[in-house]
Formats: sequence, structure tokens, C-alpha cells
Amino acid sequence: MRVLIVEDSEDDTLFLVRELKRGGFAPDFQRVDNLTALSSALDQGQWDIIISDHTLPGFGSLHALNLVRQRGLDVPFIVVSGTIGEDAAVKAMKAGANDYVMKAKLSRLQPAVERELGEASSRRIRREAEAALQRSEQELNDFFEHAPLGLHWMSPEGTILRVNQAELEMLGYQQEEYVGRPLSDFCPDRNAVDHLLGRLDRGESLKAFETQLRCKDKSLRQVQIDANVLKENGKFVHSRCFVSDITDRKRGEQASAYLAAIVNSSDDAVIGTTLDGVIQSWNIGAERMYGYGAKEVIGRPLSLLVPPYRPEEPPSLYARIKNGEWIGNYETIRLRKDGTRVPVSLTFSPILDQNECVVGISAIERDMTDRKVSEEERLKLIAELTVALGSIKTLRGLIPMCAWCKKIRDDKGYWEQVESFVAQRTEAEFTHSICPDCQTRVRPELTCQP
Repeated sequence: MRVLIVEDSEDDTLFLVRELKRGGFAPDFQRVDNLTALSSALDQGQWDIIISDHTLPGFGSLHALNLVRQRGLDVPFIVVSGTIGEDAAVKAMKAGANDYVMKAKLSRLQPAVERELGEASSRRIRREAEAALQRSEQELNDFFEHAPLGLHWMSPEGTILRVNQAELEMLGYQQEEYVGRPLSDFCPDRNAVDHLLGRLDRGESLKAFETQLRCKDKSLRQVQIDANVLKENGKFVHSRCFVSDITDRKRGEQASAYLAAIVNSSDDAVIGTTLDGVIQSWNIGAERMYGYGAKEVIGRPLSLLVPPYRPEEPPSLYARIKNGEWIGNYETIRLRKDGTRVPVSLTFSPILDQNECVVGISAIERDMTDRKVSEEERLKLIAELTVALGSIKTLRGLIPMCAWCKKIRDDKGYWEQVESFVAQRTEAEFTHSICPDCQTRVRPELTCQP
């Protein structure tokens, strides 16, 4: 216990210390005998108690007490004197002294010190509790006002009692336009309001309750509400509602669902992989094309579709994608689950995160079997037409023909009938009949007479 003794007599000081020790204290004391020394002692350390003589040369206990109180120190101050009268003692108590003890009755010092130390401790604990409470209230107010998500209190009937700035900014209202009005003024779904209030009235906590709130500009925001009830003595005081704007998230979910539907309905194989080619997503088109179900391939390397004689193909493609390159119309061969080969056209593109960093690979793979067959048939037709055209060209130009028997001489000098010559060099075929002139000249009996 640190004791500051204001006393001009060393003997009286020793008497005081001895009395404190007899009471079970272990005083660490300092004696001062003037105001300058007292002021210096107050500046240099913290004291548990101050014991002052009433009358000292040049000043008294009231001067010492005033100096202590001017510093704002809550230190027990006990006046000990052999000459103080009742009036002076009352005056000292009114000035702020905690107690007074006559030197002739020092046996009262020990209980007085115990009492004042206890009361000082109680005052200190009370001040700390009050300060803690004040800090807690300030922190609560600060949290309420500056929370990054919307926050409002409601009465049991749904009237908004208090709202923070985040929620006002979310919806575009001013404080006076929002507070004091029922939630139903801002929520177009009355059934949702009734459901929310009913659950809170039953003392339930709400988690991720989704609804809509109307902004000042008449637009609607999708929100998620987490709420619970503050009760005192079992009575509903107000609800505490945390409001998160999930409009963008909902739009993203709708866009993702729409994109997923497009991907799943695509006839092409749409495959997502890590940068090392480990399969992360596998659409229905991929199942149809390769024969593997999603559960069979997710987590496995995409190289399981690559023929063994092309081991260098995947690493080279992955390296290009990691550099942010887009690869389109890359034709190659893939293997189905049953081991058959399928010609495909690949389109690879990098998957970027929100920081524009490449985090994966998107592969769109198209079965080129029908196109390859069509292309082969087209090439075959072109070849056949080329041969046919080549044959037709041999009948152009001067063709030697006998004026009498009408045979034709070929390139090798042989004479052939016209029918044979033409049939070998074209796809034409001949039928035989007789023209009217020949019929009249050769078989006149077949000619009808008028």
C-alpha cells in the first residue's frame, strides 16, 4: 500500500506508520511537509491513500486537500490531528476529506483506512464499469451507424424504429422518409411481411429470408434479411433486422443458370478444366460425344481423351492458354470411352477470375465426323466429275471419220464403229431405230401410202 503522509514531524510520521503496520498493512510511505513537495509527490506517482496533519507551518490540511482535488484524484484523504476541533473537522469533511482521526485515538486509523480503501476500490470499479458501459454503447452506436450492410429495428407491429445509413443508401431514402413507417410501405409482398412479423412475434430467428424492398425511385431490390428479437422480462422490445442487397447476386445466379442451361443443351462437348487439364465440369454434350458420365471423368485429366500417339498435344495447348491465348478451330483426334476415334474441332479459351488472372480452361469440342464424311463424298464427286469431264474433252476437236462406212479412227490408228468409240469415251448409250428417209428408201413397203 502506497501512503503519502503530509506531516512536519518525523516522530508523528513513525507513529502513524507503526499504527498501520499493527493493522496488518505494509505501507510504502513518503513524508512531505510543504505544498511544493506535495505537488511533486502527486506528479511522480500513484497513491493509495493520503494522511495529512491538520496544521503545518505555512499551510494546513485544507490546502493539501484542495491541491489533491484540483488534480482530479480520487484518493482517500484522512485528516489526523491532535488539535482539530469539531467545527474544523466538519469543515474538512465538507471540503472533501474522507475522514478525520485524533492523534490521541490512533486506534481508529486502521478501520478508517480499511473502510476508505474499500470505498475507493468500489468507486474505481464503478467508474470502470460505467466507462466500459459507455464504450460499449458508443461501439454499439458506431456499429449500427457504420455497419457495411443495412440494419433496422422494428416494433412488434412492423414499424421501423431506427435505421442505419447503409440501408438508407441502399434504398435511396432520407431518415425522416423511412423511420416511423411500416415495413409494408416498402415491401410489395404483403404475404412476406406478414410471414416475417409472425415468425418474429413467435420469438423465432430468421436466417436468409429473401424478399424485395422498393427504392425511392420505385425500382425493386432483392434483399436477404437475418433477424431476431430483443426481449426484456419476456416482453417484445424490438426486432433487429440485418438487410443485405442480393440483387446483383440474384442476377448472377440467373445468368449462371441460363448459361448452364445453354451449355447443357449444347450438342458440342463443353468441358472446364484446371490449368493442368484436370476436368472440373462436363456437360451432356460431352457425355453423348465421348460416352463418359460426368462422375466418371470429373477429377481426371483431360488427356484420357487424347490418343497415345499424341502425348505432346495437351501440354503445348495448356501452355498457350496459361499465357492468355485463345485457340480456335483446332482439329485433332479424340478417343471415346469404347476406344473408337472421333475427329473433333477444338476451341480453347482461358477462364479468368475477378482480377483478370487465368484460373482455368474452357474447351468446346465439336464432333467433325459428319463433316468429314461430307467432305470425303464431295472430294469423291469432284474426282468423278473430273474424270467425266476429261473423257468428254477427248471428243472435242477434229475427229477422223470414214466418208463411206462412217468409222472413226482413234488416237492409236484403229478404226471403230461410231457407237463403240463414243461409248468408251462417254457415259452415253445408243438405241437403234430407222429414220423416215431411210425407211422410204430401204423399206418402202413399210411406208404408209396415202
